[in-house]
Amino acid sequence: MSAFLTAAAFLVLVAAAAYVIHRLDLQHADRIAAYRYSVPRPGRRGRCAPRPYHAPRVIIRRAPPASRPRL
Repeated sequence: MSAFLTAAAFLVLVAAAAYVIHRLDLQHADRIAAYRYSVPRPGRRGRCAPRPYHAPRVIIRRAPPASRPRL
């Protein structure tokens, strides 16, 4: 009987934690939706439109040939 109660209590705690995480995720999504990224802040000088993000350049190099053993 105690194993059943332990399992039931564990399931209730997992469900409560999932509900809290879900609510926090919804609040975070609402906060992101309400923020306007394209409007410059007042008093800021410089460009009016934000610049697009340029990903860093990735260089892939080949491994040296394994013809000679290294010492």
